Amino acid sequence: MADFKSSLFGDHSFLEFTLQDNTIEGCPAMTIDNNVRVELWDNGILYFHPQDDLALNSILLSVGVHGNETAPIEIIDQLVREIFSGKIPVKHNLLVVIANPKAIAKNCRQCDENMNRLFSQDSMPNSNSSDECLRCHRLMIHSQIFFQRAKAQKIHYDLHTAIRGSVYKQFAISPNSIASPATEYQYELLGQWGIQAILSTQQKSSTYSAFTARVCGATSFTLELGQVKPFGENNVDEFASIISGLTALISDTRDLTMLPSIVERFSVVGEVAKQTESFRLCFSEDTVNFTEFQKGDILAIDHNYQYVVSANGERILFPNENVAIGQRALVIVQSEDNIKASIL
Repeated sequence: MADFKSSLFGDHSFLEFTLQDNTIEGCPAMTIDNNVRVELWDNGILYFHPQDDLALNSILLSVGVHGNETAPIEIIDQLVREIFSGKIPVKHNLLVVIANPKAIAKNCRQCDENMNRLFSQDSMPNSNSSDECLRCHRLMIHSQIFFQRAKAQKIHYDLHTAIRGSVYKQFAISPNSIASPATEYQYELLGQWGIQAILSTQQKSSTYSAFTARVCGATSFTLELGQVKPFGENNVDEFASIISGLTALISDTRDLTMLPSIVERFSVVGEVAKQTESFRLCFSEDTVNFTEFQKGDILAIDHNYQYVVSANGERILFPNENVAIGQRALVIVQSEDNIKASIL
């Protein structure tokens, strides 16, 4: 086995090299097994291109938007190692992104501000911009360049873990504006990978997956793969299905013996923004994502405002009192079955 990665990263892995915060000059490149060209576009941004020009799709895999969400970072590190070793053949155009290396190196969620609220073309960086803002601007440029080269399908998976536990341990968020055969196929695929619930949202958002869906025309998903844990404390067995699925995606193979799984479908029905420092959630810190509440329950108080559950079956997602003023502090969701039943 040729040690291809040493030509780009020396004695380090892609992740180790990225966390050194190297300045990348030019575009270091090489060719690995199966005539796949590898280019280092920027620190933490690695492009793979099958040079036989038979690449089927363009796939963006991103991790580390929040620096303390370690499981996805470990997953992508493993996948890149196996690509370089020849264990995983690359059959699609593939862009691997370690989004926020400085926060990862500091073992913190963010250095200055939440990167997953910055993927908007409306906010251009300036001399006073945070590290996250500057990095986010570069990520948007690289993502657009990548998808401009797109083949048949454009696919983006942004991998995360959540602050809280969840009724559905692994779930996906779909910011895609319309249902399509490509989206439905991805829903089926995600179910086979162990994703238990998919949340569709039409809310305006500045997340990475919303940006690539809206601006780049990709079929995009945020994948929540469990709860935040420090490096070295993740149980790899909990991510076996996801790792197997991503491996099959990259190598264009699929286990036809896998049976379709039932995936619960949800939609966003409301959001609660933090308006003042008086904002408080009205449930305990150990209340998990997708917990269901009943009509009349009070979920949040903010000065003179209260959010009161308007219909049985409303559930909570991503509650966080500690967001900045003006940012989303709580998402309200309902199952699509409940929504349809209420219309009938």
